[in-house]
Amino acid sequence: MSYLWTGRCSGRAYAVPMAAPRPATGFGVYLKEAILAARFPTPTHFARAVGTDPSVVLRWLSEEQRPTITSIERIAPVLGRSINELVLAAYPDRLSGPVPAAPATHPLVHELGRLLADDSPIPRADRDALETVLDRMVDPYRRLLRRRKSG
Repeated sequence: MSYLWTGRCSGRAYAVPMAAPRPATGFGVYLKEAILAARFPTPTHFARAVGTDPSVVLRWLSEEQRPTITSIERIAPVLGRSINELVLAAYPDRLSGPVPAAPATHPLVHELGRLLADDSPIPRADRDALETVLDRMVDPYRRLLRRRKSG
């Protein structure tokens, strides 16, 4: 029997028996990958960030329940995904499409997007300074990529 590590209690690690793995498909798998890509340590942290009860997020992950459109509108920006992408992932049977694969981007991309966004807790002057520094660091690589594409 295989075990899944699930956490610590009083300084000791504990594990629970794990059922046979199911094929990796569906909204639950998609959401789990999106939560990890957005660098949330746990589904509970994600639930708190979007103002949803953690038990609801766990039902989405286990595919017992699908999110409503209102929920999708709330969680899409937090995950750095479009509403259309999440609707297609949650309701492929209604839209005749496959579940989209999570984009292959570095987790820092999403984190920087949140830090530089208008609703960021970072003061505007600091965001502008961070954006300037990042722009200067990335600019030589942009030029290199442009040369490769045109050549």
